[in-house]
Amino acid sequence: MSEEYFILCQKWSLDSNQWSILIGGIGVLLTLIGFIIAFSLYNKQRKDVSTDAFEYFQSSLPELKQSIEQTISNLKEFTQTLDTDNFVNPILSASLNDKFLNKINLVDLRRFYLENRNDKLEKFKSFLVDSNFFGYYHSYFTSEINYFRTNYLEKEKIFSQWQLLRSNKFFSTIADLNEREEYKTFYANWVRNLNEDRTIFEFNDNGEPPKLINRKELVENQIRNLAQNIFPFIQFSERANDVNLIANKIVSAYADITEMKTKVKEVFEKDIEKFEKILENLNAILE
Repeated sequence: MSEEYFILCQKWSLDSNQWSILIGGIGVLLTLIGFIIAFSLYNKQRKDVSTDAFEYFQSSLPELKQSIEQTISNLKEFTQTLDTDNFVNPILSASLNDKFLNKINLVDLRRFYLENRNDKLEKFKSFLVDSNFFGYYHSYFTSEINYFRTNYLEKEKIFSQWQLLRSNKFFSTIADLNEREEYKTFYANWVRNLNEDRTIFEFNDNGEPPKLINRKELVENQIRNLAQNIFPFIQFSERANDVNLIANKIVSAYADITEMKTKVKEVFEKDIEKFEKILENLNAILE
């Protein structure tokens, strides 16, 4: 004879097998309810974490945007002044980096875009790719500028010897009693024409040419001509040979400087284009 159990009254009596089934069913039901609650809490937590990541990401973008705009402006000014002899030293903003991304779980941030900003997901992915560029731009830029400056100063030192051609070299030639008069006359005429050339120098109120304003004219119309026209005097004068060597070095140095400026200008103009595209994409995801 099987035992019966009941709840509150005997009409609700169940045998042991029925009670086992009932209790098992209640256990399964409670497990399902617990799973649903846990899943809901987990899902809410994931949404909260994704939202927090998105909000922090968005709050960091305005400062990055400003640093990119400053970088574009500084690089443009630098490339424009490269055509002159007094080019500016470009300065990059300290905020131009991707360090703020290290404080964000990108998986959570991507989930937010996937679930809430799906139309901007591709632009967000592009931004992450772009971060590799502007994240390391400081070190890349410093390396490029240091290389340019080192080589530029080396060539500039050679180019500055043009001053010797109208000063030390000229005066020592005129004072040398052993030099031929034909050479002295030739050299004196060249120095006079150089010092009177208003396309090359800026003259002061006293009619003196203290400032060089056109290197191209100096090299192409004066230094190069000197190197070529002095050649007949080389066989008779060691000083003429020395002047010829200096003139050729100056012409070569100027050519190297021009080439360096052209190359570095091309490099940074491409960087400007890249930053402008990054800025356009950043504006698209900025809210």
